[in-house]
Amino acid sequence: MATTTGSERARSTLAFLRRHITTGAWPVGSRIPIEPELAEQIGVGRSTVREAVRSLANIGMLETLPGRGTFVRSATPTSTLLNEFLNDFTLEEILSYRRALEIEAAQQASMHRTEEDVAALERAAAEERGCTRCPVLGLGDDNSAFDSRFHRLLFDAAKNRLLAALYSGINDQLRTPAHRGRLANVATGAEMERDHARVLDAIRRRDFIDAVHSMADHVDHDVVIVTAEHEVVPPLTRTAEQQERIDTAREEADGRLARS
Repeated sequence: MATTTGSERARSTLAFLRRHITTGAWPVGSRIPIEPELAEQIGVGRSTVREAVRSLANIGMLETLPGRGTFVRSATPTSTLLNEFLNDFTLEEILSYRRALEIEAAQQASMHRTEEDVAALERAAAEERGCTRCPVLGLGDDNSAFDSRFHRLLFDAAKNRLLAALYSGINDQLRTPAHRGRLANVATGAEMERDHARVLDAIRRRDFIDAVHSMADHVDHDVVIVTAEHEVVPPLTRTAEQQERIDTAREEADGRLARS
């Protein structure tokens, strides 16, 4: 009769947990089954489960909160590894990378979204109406601006797990003490609602060009860098002609929303 070694049990347990995370069986943000349940499902001891959970926590995929349980924090180990990598780059470079991810996610969401994705985005947009998380120069020590459900669902709609994992890693980096006090939202709640409505409209219509333009316009003032004197550092420098083209696209988007 074949026997299973401890190392084999450990590997199979780790593979079981990772598979449930990477396939989305346990979505990011969800709580995984408790230790005794996992031990019974996998057919191993609780200590083996505990070690596997600890291993995935060390690479940022899981997080155990005392008294609450263990939660999925990333579908890949990207967040932790990316955080270490990003330490060598400036805040300007990091925000530029975040901007690129959001624009690409909007484009892919417009092409790959399902009706369920649209419905979820509509609910999230409705829930965030009237939010007070987006005041001018309002980030401070409050990290909730990085937790917009609308943005997370947009990355889900893109159907690209790597994009979502990279975005999560970028937001983790922006939450670190090194960047505290250097970031702000420079749009009111009403302006953020309008931006989300434009992006959602483009995704609903499967118009990837409008989705790209709407998201590019949105991230110009979503999260930006501010100086110690609370002066905004523009993410991009544009000519008057370029800005006029953006304003025209914005007016056209508003016109479509008014007619819908």
